Amino acid sequence: MKFRFFPYYLNTRRLTDLAGVPLPKATQNSLNDNSGERRGGMEEARLVAKGLLHSGTIPNLTTVIAEREVTDERVLAFLWGVFTFRDVSKALSLEKAGKRVKNATFSGTIPLGECEYTLSGEMSNEHYYSTSSISVLTGKRRMLILGHFGFNDDLTVDVSPYIIGEMAGDDIFATSLSHSVRTYPTSIDQFSKINDVARPTPAEIKKMLDIPEEFVKSAFAEIIGEPYVPKDWGGEKSDLQTTRLTIDGKPTPAAFIFKGPSVSGELHPANMGKRGDQLPRAFDEPVELIVIQHCNKIANTVVRIAESLAYDARNPRRYCTLDGADTAHILKAYGYLNTAISSL
Repeated sequence: MKFRFFPYYLNTRRLTDLAGVPLPKATQNSLNDNSGERRGGMEEARLVAKGLLHSGTIPNLTTVIAEREVTDERVLAFLWGVFTFRDVSKALSLEKAGKRVKNATFSGTIPLGECEYTLSGEMSNEHYYSTSSISVLTGKRRMLILGHFGFNDDLTVDVSPYIIGEMAGDDIFATSLSHSVRTYPTSIDQFSKINDVARPTPAEIKKMLDIPEEFVKSAFAEIIGEPYVPKDWGGEKSDLQTTRLTIDGKPTPAAFIFKGPSVSGELHPANMGKRGDQLPRAFDEPVELIVIQHCNKIANTVVRIAESLAYDARNPRRYCTLDGADTAHILKAYGYLNTAISSL
């Protein structure tokens, strides 16, 4: 999956340090002094930033947290999430008026591993990419931030941002990558019969709480046409891999995570391995789509973590969630739901 990179904030001093590529001094001027030289330099900086995101030298923060403890540590990484941006226009106006500048800020509550962290940081007038940054970095926005993340023992994180921007699909419409990375069951060719079958009743959905995970896994393998169903074991990255899935006719290698009645209630990151590492491990599979299935509701924190892992410039992937209702609908459409219920 190719993408375009749209920057809104670039700390060119730090980009020079990280990439070893000198950038024009004019890029360190305030946006209030947005000369032609500065604009040209910022375009050079955009290419350097995109190269860093592609390079694979800077990790995804979600994966770092899943792998180890980071309390009282500063981590160089990138993260995709929802942040609230404040006072960019005000900071520039204060500077223009010759008054004391108070930097603009951003903040967000982000699920990482089993915990939810509160992130916050400041932005300097010298690093805004262009005048469009003023309107974009306002209010609540989904953004990619690369920089240093300083972890405190109270689950707060101090962020020093070097790159703030977003990615979009490399097509004529420049579709937002956050929309491109999510796939719904109706888009998967092997599940197409759900479009012709009524959604399951509340009683049928409730029965999903009693249907064994192994039955669901085997049923999905048969629906997909995957003959090789592995036995569960502790070191697995996913529960089922297949190259037989297609989306709009295009072969799409996929990995499935199945969660059955052994996970009681809503599925949370804490139910997905130590430090919630099952999702990052699944995204390490050589596939293009990761499917997360549960017999009950799937918490929004799981969705947000899956999105942050899929939204990765080094290797963008897709993800799909199937809660109990979606699972029941698929099983019903292919004649497996009644079989499962009658065997309970």
